[in-house]
Amino acid sequence: MTDMVTLIARTTPLERELKTTSRTVEESDLPRLGELYFTAYDPGIAGETLQVAVDNMRASLTGKYGQFLPKASHVALDENDKIVAAVLVVERALGPETPETPFIIELITDRSHRRQGLAEDLVLATMDTLFNEGKEEVALRVEESNAAALALYLSLDFRRWTPDDDED
Repeated sequence: MTDMVTLIARTTPLERELKTTSRTVEESDLPRLGELYFTAYDPGIAGETLQVAVDNMRASLTGKYGQFLPKASHVALDENDKIVAAVLVVERALGPETPETPFIIELITDRSHRRQGLAEDLVLATMDTLFNEGKEEVALRVEESNAAALALYLSLDFRRWTPDDDED
């Protein structure tokens, strides 16, 4: 099993213009979100078939992993308005040992659009939306071995969180 680490950050208003064309997630995005989810990861990670990946994205949007926050969930669009990255956010992650704060459950970038700042812009857009909604923090989980993702989150002032942090 892969070791996961929970990270948390203060939400902040946007301090720069985003380089990415983005908008909030819409229900009609479901087929493309499923395709993006299925193809962005190595075979089997997002499910054995495209339909399983679409079903998992549907479950995300309908609350299986926590109350979905469509206003805080964004998609990045290419020059043809095709979704090439997405961030999905819930009110709070389900299960024990998670912070009682909005939670990024997915951050996906199309393989051919990686290393272009899309993920950073989407997280910043989410942090801005949550800040403007009065939410003070946002959290997520990431594989401890995913150096690129950890570097991104640390550059955005995320820090390691443990359940003890909520016992203050």
